[in-house]
Amino acid sequence: MNQKSFLMLGGATALSLVAAGATLFGSGNAPAFAEAGEPLFPGLSEASADVASLEIREGDFAITIESRDGVFVDAASGFPVDPDPLRDLVSGMTMATIAEAKTADPARHADLQLAAIGDDEGAGSEIILRDGDGDTLAHVIAGQRDFTLGGVTGGQYVRRGDEDATWLVHARLDPPISRAGWFDTRLMEVDAVELTGATLTTEDGSVIAMSGADGTLTIDQLLMTGRVPAENQLNRIVRLFETLDFADVRAGMASGSEAAGPALQASLEDGTTITLTQVSGSDGADETRWFRIDASGNTELAATTAGFEFSMSSSDAEVFSWTLDDLTEETAS
Repeated sequence: MNQKSFLMLGGATALSLVAAGATLFGSGNAPAFAEAGEPLFPGLSEASADVASLEIREGDFAITIESRDGVFVDAASGFPVDPDPLRDLVSGMTMATIAEAKTADPARHADLQLAAIGDDEGAGSEIILRDGDGDTLAHVIAGQRDFTLGGVTGGQYVRRGDEDATWLVHARLDPPISRAGWFDTRLMEVDAVELTGATLTTEDGSVIAMSGADGTLTIDQLLMTGRVPAENQLNRIVRLFETLDFADVRAGMASGSEAAGPALQASLEDGTTITLTQVSGSDGADETRWFRIDASGNTELAATTAGFEFSMSSSDAEVFSWTLDDLTEETAS
């Protein structure tokens, strides 16, 4: 299902839920005011298929997601986003129905976590949906959840755009507030037994060759005079390639600025070779380090990673600072 289709599906689902809500509130169980059961954003169910970009902000976090050639991507990097949180967010806004009115006093917005984005206390999450012309389709500040409200989603306090009026709605609007939450960060999975070898090129240019068999790595004995392999460290290299994950992504630098740093290469039994190379522009051993990923023999991984650079967890990135001393231990006397 393409991304436009899931938005249209979300809109159709919303219409049926709104109708069901109207029936419920017509039974006499609703708060006694006209808005109960009405959609928070009238008309969004029909317009959801026109969503072309989203802006999400909370605290210091901000991300813009936009449609390019029919695919929703992170605007900063151009990398495709995971459709699941995107679909959940747009569908949640489409299906949100009013349960009751709350305060319209701006001084009390912080109590419901609905203060303006950037305020020191009580700020919520800001979500803006726009169409292809840049016109706003929906703008909401989402605040505290209310788990006492019945239904599948429970309730949440919200206010629309710059309005002072606040509402308790049947909805769940809690978008990821980290960049990693917007991506499918698993790039590859392999069985450890498929690993036939690995090579670590250290920061000083030394090359440490390792051979693989039965899911374990060993180091050439000629490199280990008076020392033995550090099995825990070698196993960490195996696990890194078993589940190759990233923490963040950015657009790749121009080819002329791709100075090679330390690198780790793995070979698989099907002939695939995967090389992770630290690129220039990384910010030192204690800061975020960025890596180019090259895949030979794996066209899917090569297509996914081409033109991008990835950061990794601090645990995985630490591997690129290792030397032979880190991969071996002194022989017990």
